[in-house]
Amino acid sequence: MMKTTACAVILFASAAFAQQRDIFPSDYKASPCATETSCESFTDMNYPQAALKFLLRTLEVAWDEQHHDDLNAMVQPYCIKRATCMGTAGNVWWFCNDVFAQEIRAACDRKFPQKAQPHDNEQCRTWVDVFATGVDQYGKTAWETEQRCVKMTTTPSTAVRKMVWWSVPSVIPVDYKGSVQIFAYDSETHVPVQANISFEDQIIYTQDSPTGKTITYYQFKWPRFLVRVPNAEGHTNMVPTTMTIAAAGYETIHLPVPTVVPKIIVSMSPPADKLRRGKNAVTVTATDSITGKPVEAQVYFGEATIGFTNQLIEMTVGQKRPEIWVRSPFDAYSDVVVAPAQK
Repeated sequence: MMKTTACAVILFASAAFAQQRDIFPSDYKASPCATETSCESFTDMNYPQAALKFLLRTLEVAWDEQHHDDLNAMVQPYCIKRATCMGTAGNVWWFCNDVFAQEIRAACDRKFPQKAQPHDNEQCRTWVDVFATGVDQYGKTAWETEQRCVKMTTTPSTAVRKMVWWSVPSVIPVDYKGSVQIFAYDSETHVPVQANISFEDQIIYTQDSPTGKTITYYQFKWPRFLVRVPNAEGHTNMVPTTMTIAAAGYETIHLPVPTVVPKIIVSMSPPADKLRRGKNAVTVTATDSITGKPVEAQVYFGEATIGFTNQLIEMTVGQKRPEIWVRSPFDAYSDVVVAPAQK
């Protein structure tokens, strides 16, 4: 059984920094099974024709003629990386092709910054997408050759390898609605790892990966990731669900989803020590600890619900006042005790 850990090599950076990181570091260790002919693309048609046929996009003939040789040279270092990816146990050919496609698109963005050179950037991205489409069509044979080499030359080992991983964005807001990518590479070789991503009690699918499953390097819509658990006060806290990143031969990573969980900041007017026996008109004010915006939550008087936050409610106090506390009915915040019960 594979060893599991919550203390694997984890890198949390700012979202901006995470987006600037190399998804396949240039200091990787080359695979001895990597083929010399690492990229085979279209040779039976020109790129403007292929762009229209396969992508339904326009690649200008004059632009292609001007930049073709330069861009062909630009993608070669990434072709060499791709060969090592495919010559690594556990990586499927389409995974390596898609990592390669992301890298060469990023190379276009560096060569022709989108804001400064939008037309060149768009044409470059079309060119590299054509190149990647050709590589995708012809790439499986090379992968099969490299994987045969891997099986013949790899000595069986019980040693468990480790992954370095990060996400974009690096910290996911609770109300985040966008797409997320999780990246992982081998901590020693720095070669991308094709790993499965799963979430506690949730099944997530994505149209971005060929299998429809959540896999490193592919975008997916972020699931709801807070769960309610008991706390020491006899109430409940909202905590991030557990995320698992797993790949054969690697230490399985189990840890909470990287997020900042907001809290409810509460106050009561009049305060609990000013309440009198009998009926009291009370307002429990609740705001979000991050945004400062009002939070709608149920106000409890002992076990009974007596109203909602941020509005006037009636509170009838007997000989001893029970605990006053609030709970979010939308499972967005942890319970908060406004005032403990009188003893």
